[in-house]
Amino acid sequence: MKKENIPNILTIIRFILIPFIFISVITHHYLLAVIIFTISALTDILDGYIARKYNYITDIGKLIDPLADKLTQVSLLLALTILEILPWWILAIVFIKECVMVIAASVLYSRKDVVCI
Repeated sequence: MKKENIPNILTIIRFILIPFIFISVITHHYLLAVIIFTISALTDILDGYIARKYNYITDIGKLIDPLADKLTQVSLLLALTILEILPWWILAIVFIKECVMVIAASVLYSRKDVVCI
């Protein structure tokens, strides 16, 4: 394994944790959800730190890291909406905002402009 891939591997771990967070919330295992979410957040912090400190920033990392953030956020909001803890319109607003940001970033990326989402 190349050291340069460590931040991307940490991001992939965050993708893997998303369904576990979602299922934990849906099944009312909130403590477990908080623990898994905390692990996810720590891997997010760690991957950013490693990528910047050692200059392991990759184009794929620039894309998948914010995508993992967005999917984690939307899946958690979806779970809370399903449980009727949050109203559906909050999920709708956040979902639409994130979709617009991804579309805008894709357009800028295709034009080779700087993209930070």
